[in-house]
Amino acid sequence: MERGVQPAEVKSPEVLPDGRVTFRIGAKDAKSVTLGSEFVTQGNAVPIAASDMTAGPPPVVNFTRGADGVWTGTTTTPIRPGVYRYYFVVDGVVTLDPRNIQMSPQRDMQNSLLVVKGDFSEHRQVPHGAVSTQYFTSSTLGGVERKLIVYTPPGYERGQGSYPVLYLMHGGGDNESSWVTAASVNDIMDNLLAEGKAKPFIIVMPAGYTPDHLQIMTPDPSKEPFVKELTTDVIPFVEKTYRTLPNADNRAMAGLSMGGIQTLNAGVSNLDKFHSIGVFSSGYFYKRDRDWYYENRAPKEIPQMKDLKVFYWAWGATDFARDGSVDMTNYLKSKGVKLTTLESPGGHDWRNWRLYFHEFAPMLFR
Repeated sequence: MERGVQPAEVKSPEVLPDGRVTFRIGAKDAKSVTLGSEFVTQGNAVPIAASDMTAGPPPVVNFTRGADGVWTGTTTTPIRPGVYRYYFVVDGVVTLDPRNIQMSPQRDMQNSLLVVKGDFSEHRQVPHGAVSTQYFTSSTLGGVERKLIVYTPPGYERGQGSYPVLYLMHGGGDNESSWVTAASVNDIMDNLLAEGKAKPFIIVMPAGYTPDHLQIMTPDPSKEPFVKELTTDVIPFVEKTYRTLPNADNRAMAGLSMGGIQTLNAGVSNLDKFHSIGVFSSGYFYKRDRDWYYENRAPKEIPQMKDLKVFYWAWGATDFARDGSVDMTNYLKSKGVKLTTLESPGGHDWRNWRLYFHEFAPMLFR
């Protein structure tokens, strides 16, 4: 068997009855195989994010090569239910799992995807919404074609009613598809709707980056191209293409990390257009930026914030965004703004962002 050729019987990944996970890859001539993931810290395979993702101590995955050239490694501890990105490192070269068709792209790389069933994001036998890709012309960016990922709730295609819209932003290492591939946001919504815990609404997931990767994460909305694109191009396209309820009470915006800053810039600076806001693992990261915001924007925006229907802000206990989140939420609360805040275990990772969406979605459009 040549290196890289996978025997027909190889199964990877395999979730065992006790919750541990086995990974396999055919690499007959390889000298070493390790795993990089959202749940493992090991050797040269740097984890995508450190977090509380296992049912016990952080797992180790040690690979051994069999006589057939297949390398096999099993986590030393069970993995909590959820969706996780991972990749192999074969002799120092990062590679996807050739036996796994499930993938999750980031902005600059692909990952394989592990699904451990059992939590609120699992795919269940319930009525399902639809996920589609839409393209629009961005006048803000000189007429380039831009992409949106759109979730419509179960029954949208067969019905005639109009729906509220959540504009949901990805983070700095990701793209417009990440909320679906890495968070299973469509399955989370389907499950919430089937349980009667949320109102049906459309989710629009834009690309936060511009084609030239212009991304100024400062508190000044005028310096961020996406802010104008959202109001000038994205919202008009969505409201022309879909049956929406085109008013601020029926629009929400939320985002994680970089997308949280974009929510503060594009959403909070346009509270005549959005009456519900969600900030996940974000806030202005530097004190100088927070001070600029408090001096230049807060006095004008805080009176409008007091009329928000939902203002939700969440972060992890070991999240690098924690300090900024705590500082900003304490400041806003001291000015009379009503917020729902959550500090969860873990850090700056998808396990938390899935949780935050699951908590935030039922609050919307009540």
